[in-house]
Amino acid sequence: MDQSENRSLSAGRIAAAVAIALLGSVIVWVAVPYNNFLFKNTYVSDSFLPEIVIAFLLLLILAVNPLLRLFGPGWVLHRQQVALIASLLLFAAVIPSNGLMRMFPRFVAETNQGFHNSVKTAQIVAAAKLRPQLFPDPLPAVGADGKVQTGETPVSRQFLEGLDEEGAPIPWSAWMVPLASWGMLILALWAMMVGLGGVVFPQWRDRERLPFPLLNVYQAMIGDPEEPSGRAVPALFTNQGFWIAATVVFLIHALRGLNVFTGAFPTFPLQWRLNEYFTDSILRNAPQSLNWQIIFFSVVGVAYFIPSRYAISVWAWVFGYAWYVTLGNTYIPAFKADQVGNQAFGALLAVALWVLWLGRAHWAQVGRAMLGRASGGPESRRDAVAGWMCAVGCAGIVCWLYWAGCSLWWSVLAMVGCALTTLLMARLIAETGIPVMWLMRFGVGSLTALFPLAWLSPVIVFFNGVFSVLITRTTAVSAAVMTTLALGMDRGASAAWHRKLLISGLILLVIGFVVCGAVHLHMGYRHPNLSTSAKMGANTIDQWERAGRTDYQFFTADRAHQAAGFVIGAGLLWACALFPSWPIHPVGILFCQFSIGNLIWFSVFLGWLIKTGVTSLFGGGAYRKARPVFLGLIFGELLAVIVWALVPVIMVWVTGADPVTVPRYTLMQYP
Repeated sequence: MDQSENRSLSAGRIAAAVAIALLGSVIVWVAVPYNNFLFKNTYVSDSFLPEIVIAFLLLLILAVNPLLRLFGPGWVLHRQQVALIASLLLFAAVIPSNGLMRMFPRFVAETNQGFHNSVKTAQIVAAAKLRPQLFPDPLPAVGADGKVQTGETPVSRQFLEGLDEEGAPIPWSAWMVPLASWGMLILALWAMMVGLGGVVFPQWRDRERLPFPLLNVYQAMIGDPEEPSGRAVPALFTNQGFWIAATVVFLIHALRGLNVFTGAFPTFPLQWRLNEYFTDSILRNAPQSLNWQIIFFSVVGVAYFIPSRYAISVWAWVFGYAWYVTLGNTYIPAFKADQVGNQAFGALLAVALWVLWLGRAHWAQVGRAMLGRASGGPESRRDAVAGWMCAVGCAGIVCWLYWAGCSLWWSVLAMVGCALTTLLMARLIAETGIPVMWLMRFGVGSLTALFPLAWLSPVIVFFNGVFSVLITRTTAVSAAVMTTLALGMDRGASAAWHRKLLISGLILLVIGFVVCGAVHLHMGYRHPNLSTSAKMGANTIDQWERAGRTDYQFFTADRAHQAAGFVIGAGLLWACALFPSWPIHPVGILFCQFSIGNLIWFSVFLGWLIKTGVTSLFGGGAYRKARPVFLGLIFGELLAVIVWALVPVIMVWVTGADPVTVPRYTLMQYP
């Protein structure tokens, strides 16, 4: 919508949309933790196409809105309202699982408990003088006799194992200060992410013309601005091809799910293992990415919208690297294929510097807007808000880490690592649109590893591990990526609308931290043995012991592989810029020898192959006409996830069975 359309959306309609979004957000914050970690179902808010958000929006579009139309056109939710609801729900989906709460607050409790489990660890912690405000139980301390005193950690232990007495009160007060303390760091991180998303989106959409493949899905669902306003539902949902594709995919998963639950229905094979059939060939030495594959219809559908350069890069890098590993394992003695992480780090560093260089004029424009030296129009005000949000977030990260006991130089380094990781993740999704991925090979830890361990401190070593939770793992549902998707939800939204959306998104994240944090604490104390995962603990600080025993060398084999990755990445980026038809982008190396890359490369290949065949044989018109079919593949699988997540819940509710004993059909497991 243009600016006039923004103004035509009355305050009452905006308030109604916000109220509906808040209702949906509460559902997300409460339902997702129980689904993911108590019932151990397929995760439903852990991608950039969060299934629970898609289901809520489809309910509004296909059920609620047609019913409201019966009361008159004034009751119907406008397309702009649906876009606003969708945008806010994307922010809400960041919090409950991999975006934050899968690891937090469990890592706080596990770390607090682990500090007392080893005398050696307790000595390091006592000497480090970590801030006690960060933990619900006391930390090890040096007693009057000079010895380190350890003790019980009842608050942390009961969160991990359940309350000692059934029905005992939850120790909410013990968590107030730790959650507030960590919350200030998380708020700074979110401000940096949301602000950065707001800064880069205009540059990437309007100047660099990045594809943003996932926006094809959201925009088709909420409708085109040029569609007639009297249409009952968006045009996508009146397309026969869409419904055929969605129904076929849903029925395939229905058969597979019924087979899991009853055994009385035929299954539909979607996966295979080649090494079971080639035990005497070189394939016996092939990695998982070559030997075992499964088809994800939603990834096939998204791949149809990915430009060929990025689609080829994803599947060709993984496929080619798998054959490199296979041949190396077969013919090269003592072959090692574990350097791809260092190569990917170098390539990603090249990508980050390339992105910063391409946007240099826009960065300068944002800087002028922040200082009040720009034109003063709505675009400048949007840029100023986004820029200051990012800058304040970055400053907050540095100040918080310095308060927590880290040296100033490392606090700045950590902030730079957080910002670059966020920038890279947002860029990768803007280019590839892969709905499920995270950035494991670049982060604060990668940058810190460039420096001698002796330059660090126990506190820095600890927080280096913390950022593997708060930044590296949370890129799976990055707030920056969700910001760019939210801003692009409505193709005609004005700069003023974007500015308000940035502020609203950050406020919603803060509300969600409180609500969803309370839900996770309640689950931990009332339902022990959950499937949440800390991904780090007290053992992180034990690495400090190596400081006095490790000789530092900068020029190592790791550095050589990082340099090689940087040179290859820079060369490929130069080729992409110089030759429009150049097919290979360095983004593909991120997927090599990586769990998500191993799982999805074949589905990306199928989507690319079908798109290439359609456009080559029948032209661009056929490509456009086939779009609803591939959107049907996406929505059919996302709805199947929701339905098969509800089945175990209904069975437990009806029969009273233990959730652990109820069968479940999961479409994707997350490491």
